[in-house]
Amino acid sequence: MSRHFTEPQMRPPQEAHSLLLYATQGCTYNKCAFCYVSRGYPFLSVSKEELASEVAQTKGRYPATTRIYLTGSNPFALPYERLAGYLAVLRQAYPHFERVSMQARIGDIEQKSDEELAELCRLGLSRVYVGTENGSDRVLSLMNKGQTAEEIVCQLQRLDRAGITYACFYILGMGGRGAGVESGRATAHLFNRVHPVFISTTGLTIFPGTPLADMVRNGTFTEASEREKLEELEVFLSELTTDTFYDGIHYLNPMNFRLAVRDRKAVDEALAEIREALATMSDEELELMVGRRFMNSL
Repeated sequence: MSRHFTEPQMRPPQEAHSLLLYATQGCTYNKCAFCYVSRGYPFLSVSKEELASEVAQTKGRYPATTRIYLTGSNPFALPYERLAGYLAVLRQAYPHFERVSMQARIGDIEQKSDEELAELCRLGLSRVYVGTENGSDRVLSLMNKGQTAEEIVCQLQRLDRAGITYACFYILGMGGRGAGVESGRATAHLFNRVHPVFISTTGLTIFPGTPLADMVRNGTFTEASEREKLEELEVFLSELTTDTFYDGIHYLNPMNFRLAVRDRKAVDEALAEIREALATMSDEELELMVGRRFMNSL
């Protein structure tokens, strides 16, 4: 770990068995209304030499074919030259690594040329995790995401052409009360135009100290109920057709499913479970399934 870093390491659930290496701390944007993770942490990055020192301490504990995850809210914001240097260090230490992954914002992808994206892929960057969050421009603006649906599609299609795979995050309930159907439909239509390896959902949870918590206090945002989040998920899965994998096992989801979208039987079974819950459970029972009101942090 860089001696300057104070932010704890975080990773997607899918990187549970990967070698975690510090790359950056903080977020270059840090303005999303719902996010508290990197607030209070200045954006810092390790040098190539610091990464090499960190990697040296892991030798012998991971196989040459290990998966590697570079931690930080958006290491992909770093210049191409820095990222290429990181990949060279990793290739030397783990010449047969399975993949290198990191998180990226849409704006980070936009800053790289097509040639740089293709070269990063050639050097071993094989996956980025992207916080797309929603497909509705109105909702993206409400949460101050700094990106539009069309910008998301454009940049993800550039990753497709470069050969870099990507996984996308989608937050159910991000539009607040009354926006579930709009969000579910718009987000499905967005993903139907691109090719994520998987889509992972969570349910919006309002944490203290965020701009969103202030919006709730001043009456400019009303949280969607768990029923509305489930209705949004129903619309989303009903209209999602892209060949991808849906991963909804995070505990902040109103219900948990894992399925390949091409497996229509599995999709239909999930939809039947959602509709059964909506038809038979009271609002209070649905709220207690997650217990979101009692959460203060991840």
